[in-house]
Amino acid sequence: MLVVAASLAGASCAQAPAPPAGNDRVKPSYDVQTGRLERITYDRNGDGRVDATTFMDGSAVVRAELDENFDGTIDRWEHYATEASAESPASGGAAGGVLRRVEIATRADGTVSRWEIYEGGSLRRVEEDTSGDGRVDKWETWERGSLQVVALDTKGTGTADRRLVYSVDGQPRLEVDLNGTGTVTPAAAASSTPR
Repeated sequence: MLVVAASLAGASCAQAPAPPAGNDRVKPSYDVQTGRLERITYDRNGDGRVDATTFMDGSAVVRAELDENFDGTIDRWEHYATEASAESPASGGAAGGVLRRVEIATRADGTVSRWEIYEGGSLRRVEEDTSGDGRVDKWETWERGSLQVVALDTKGTGTADRRLVYSVDGQPRLEVDLNGTGTVTPAAAASSTPR
């Protein structure tokens, strides 16, 4: 999606003589008074229906809405932060969007059930409602593109009672909270501890 946005965004400016018209699948929209790029719609699978919309502020991506499974319903929302840049004075110092949050409807009901938080464009943490009961029951921690910890609420209490902690080489270690106090024990030790 950003590839399309970036290629069209370069053409936006306050005094655009003739904004590009796009094509059958990609259609930019411009503010009639300023000529600034406001939106790009995209038919990614060529079925004649728009399944991705990127909202722009000139050359900066603000947010995007996508129909990932092409069923006609938006199921992914991307939110971008604008970072100031001396390289882009025409857009008020705003340089492209930096991804900061993604919301995903993982089930067909259209309700957001997965939240991804990004820092500096990199995934940092994820919260997810895997059971569909409206409560988060899975937490992920990421660092430098690697999954560090997955915490799970397997008892429906609202707090994690199982954790997978990944070592530098990617090997997981299971930890459990046997009595619901928040104290986790390696699974090997926990299995030998009487309940």
